[in-house]
Amino acid sequence: MSLYLGIDFGTSTNYVTRWNESDNSVKGVPNLDPMLYKGDEVFPNVIYYCQNGEKLVGKAVIKRASIDPQNGIIGVKRRLVEDNWEYYIPALNSSYSPVDVCTDIFQYIREKVSLNNGGASVDGVVISVPYAYGNKERLKIRRAAERAGLNVLDLIEEPVAAAISYGIFQKNSTMGHSEKIMVFDFGGGTLDITIFSYEKTSDGQITIEVLNTEGLRDFGGQVIDDILFSKISEKARIYVSEIANQEQRIKYQSEMTEKIIELKEESRYWDEDEEEDIDDNISGIRVQTTVSTDEIENWLRGERVLEKIRDSVNDALWNCGDKGLDPDDIDRVLLVGGSCNLNMVKKALRDIFNREPEECGAIDMNKMVGYGAGVYCGLKVRDKNNIRIIQKLSYSIGVRLGANFDKLIEKNERYGKFSEARKYSLSGNRDNRDIEIYQGNSRDITKCFLIGKIPVSHLVLDDSKDIEIALGTTETGMVAYKVYSNGECFEGILE
Repeated sequence: MSLYLGIDFGTSTNYVTRWNESDNSVKGVPNLDPMLYKGDEVFPNVIYYCQNGEKLVGKAVIKRASIDPQNGIIGVKRRLVEDNWEYYIPALNSSYSPVDVCTDIFQYIREKVSLNNGGASVDGVVISVPYAYGNKERLKIRRAAERAGLNVLDLIEEPVAAAISYGIFQKNSTMGHSEKIMVFDFGGGTLDITIFSYEKTSDGQITIEVLNTEGLRDFGGQVIDDILFSKISEKARIYVSEIANQEQRIKYQSEMTEKIIELKEESRYWDEDEEEDIDDNISGIRVQTTVSTDEIENWLRGERVLEKIRDSVNDALWNCGDKGLDPDDIDRVLLVGGSCNLNMVKKALRDIFNREPEECGAIDMNKMVGYGAGVYCGLKVRDKNNIRIIQKLSYSIGVRLGANFDKLIEKNERYGKFSEARKYSLSGNRDNRDIEIYQGNSRDITKCFLIGKIPVSHLVLDDSKDIEIALGTTETGMVAYKVYSNGECFEGILE
């Protein structure tokens, strides 16, 4: 029995699917979190380290971490963008990096899936990543999964995975059908906006081509939760900093956040002028207040949440191709991620596109990415399939030249392409310093991200110390390079 998995490794939650070879179907993997009821396979992406060395993942961790926060880690995916972050875990008497923590979560998933399938090994996985992630973060995700004993067949961008889910479930689309679709993926930690073309040819072949993507790091459901936590607590005259007992303060923060997540889910059913009562005992603290749809919208508007959404959507349209796109050019707006449940998010999109944003009726929006990752895993295993995916770079790639970013390969170039070689001089390169490679979409190097270095100590240089560099990507989106020096070519992939 073969086990092939799609893993939606999210900021707030995880969702794991399995591809079935016998009928090419994909289903959610149950029982990965013993605290969740049967049928709800989405579980919190949190981990707790016990004194006996046991590692717990899922819903039970949230309660434990509220009592013993030093040994619980929530939102580790956010830390992958940081180079020097470490977390001291008293239970292990050791400091862990984000990759270490992610490794333990992936290992938990691997072991639980294997245990639930009679000890069978996991043969291969596809893991989703935000489109806003650069090469460095993708390498960290891959490294963590491989250290956990998983065979990573590929990484797939979250909105592309959602697009695959859309393509699978559009069974009623006619042959020769084509349209432009915007995937608005508002998850727990990032906002990813991707525009793609969907085409179903006369022979049933589906082609999904990414046209453009924009995204905001550190802008997702957790940001909204933090805003609502602050505003509702303030309105209820509960000031967290004044809660003297540390244990009670931590428990209040945890349980109040859970209450706010429930409130967000319920708010989509409220009328515009409806006011909800909050009268609850939270960690021994009486909370009595009200909250309305208008208040939530005003709070979020005051923190520029809706403005950031509109700006990101407009950027995605304006930067799509040489001439850009108008809202009328988009045939469908597809919602992905739990933060899309907020009425004001849907309203903002409705105002831009003058049409109702859509949920995929056949599958929950929180599961679309995991489902698409599972389908893509099956495509990687099968020799033949009827879905063609054309993926592209989300950032330009180039070389640092002083304070400037010198682009060699542009954003939205297809995977598997290389730039033309460009000449650089190493005459001023003291001590054979490695060549720094960056990703970004600005000429200002401080607004770009260092993703790796090309070693130069092994290069054979002529008297001029001139070299030529070409940058590109592999078919799976890894950044690759070719360096031409004194008649020789040196090739590699950034690690």
